[in-house]
Amino acid sequence: MILILASVLISVILSNRILRPIRKINKAAEKLGKGDYRADFSGKGYRETQELAKTLNYAAEELSRTDQLQKELIANISHDLRTPLTMIRAYSEVMRDIPGENTPENIQVVIDETNRLSELVTDLLDLSRIQSGTQKPNMEVFDLTELCREVLGRYDTLIQAQGYRILPETPSEPTYVYADRGMLLQVIYNLINNAINYTGADKTVTVHQTVSDGIVRMDILDTGEGIPEEQIPLIWDRYYKVDRVHKTSRIGTGLGLSIVKNILELHRAQYGVESKVGEGSCFWFSMPTVPVPEDESTDSSKTK
Repeated sequence: MILILASVLISVILSNRILRPIRKINKAAEKLGKGDYRADFSGKGYRETQELAKTLNYAAEELSRTDQLQKELIANISHDLRTPLTMIRAYSEVMRDIPGENTPENIQVVIDETNRLSELVTDLLDLSRIQSGTQKPNMEVFDLTELCREVLGRYDTLIQAQGYRILPETPSEPTYVYADRGMLLQVIYNLINNAINYTGADKTVTVHQTVSDGIVRMDILDTGEGIPEEQIPLIWDRYYKVDRVHKTSRIGTGLGLSIVKNILELHRAQYGVESKVGEGSCFWFSMPTVPVPEDESTDSSKTK
């Protein structure tokens, strides 16, 4: 009888010690399920319970951060959608109601704002397809150096009209990679757009490409104010702004870096940013090179 009573007493004590923190975790989980991200999982007791509480606290923090980013994303998208729509409506009403205002300049404003609206919708769709996995890369071997020069050619008008300087530093020889050509074109284009938007008063952007030990690296450098070190990990989030103040970019939609991140991760490429406050920023990515395709090497030998 003494042994039975002792075993029952020990069982009650152990069960209470095990179940009490689990009950607390369960109540906190119910709060988290209702959207209360301040739920505290304080799981004292056995090591497994403490590890579970630590994991759930981390999950709550990440959910809270994701929820905040989602709210900011909706607010910023609403802002970017409203601005061109307001311009289109205002200029259209002016041209309708005021004689003589149907000028090429006013029509061009409507066209430009329509294009801007279209770019925003396209970027949102691209980002959604990539993140959902519905857009798969169409892998092929192509010359990354030639692709870089093709992208740089798109900025001739901007260079002439607004005085920007885009300095290409690319090798003379072709550099072949195995990737989705269209996606990498979008990566380079978005990184250059980002550099243009945040470069310094000299309006200079440098595009630097190097090849070493079978790895090609692309660096896009600006001369802007730079990014504080603690904020560097956050800049790849959708619509994240370093100064936390919404800014309408001169080029692009504000989703460029998030698209870059998702495309490069889809290709398992390395990427990052090096920046110091007051010294500008360098966004870069790298990936393995591949041998020259047989048809290219054959054409080259024939030419020689």
